[in-house]
Amino acid sequence: EIEVENPLSYSLPPKPPVPATDIRFSGDTKLCSSDECLIEVMNDGSPLTFECELKDGESWEIVDESGNVFECEGVQVLDVGGDSKTLVLRKTTSPQTPTEFALFPAHPNPFNPVTTIRFSVSDVETLHATSLRIYDITGKLVETLVDGDLSPGNHSVKWNAQSQSSGVYFTMLKIENKQILSQKMVLLN
Repeated sequence: EIEVENPLSYSLPPKPPVPATDIRFSGDTKLCSSDECLIEVMNDGSPLTFECELKDGESWEIVDESGNVFECEGVQVLDVGGDSKTLVLRKTTSPQTPTEFALFPAHPNPFNPVTTIRFSVSDVETLHATSLRIYDITGKLVETLVDGDLSPGNHSVKWNAQSQSSGVYFTMLKIENKQILSQKMVLLN
């Protein structure tokens, strides 16, 4: 928390003319004084990189216009698509350790050529041998995105299918040869 004696000392000048790049909190300020703040973004459509450095042990997240959630933990660089005009910075209210093994829908889907695949691994006691693989419609392995031990929590992986042809692909998430989840994705070139 910041004691705000003079809120005008955190105010910013008006936004510059297009095509300048400008990122600020709503209300022309450089201060977020609540648990949820709107970030206004003005840029040329190129990707944005945010660096979150938290010092008080709280959990924060950035949410883009499509509903994608990016966790801010320690110091982390986040690549956010440049097409967003607003982002939300908010305190995380959900529990940090998932209660179940889950594979969330890829976003965007259909996609061209990059999509994000999110999944969660439960059980706080051990690391888990996890694999995340992409298969084509014939069942042929196209790419392995994750193959190793992962700690419990929420995870996110981007798949760039630029070298693949248009069509239907399947994501298969496997945890320790016990649980397998899959989903369908459509690549449009």
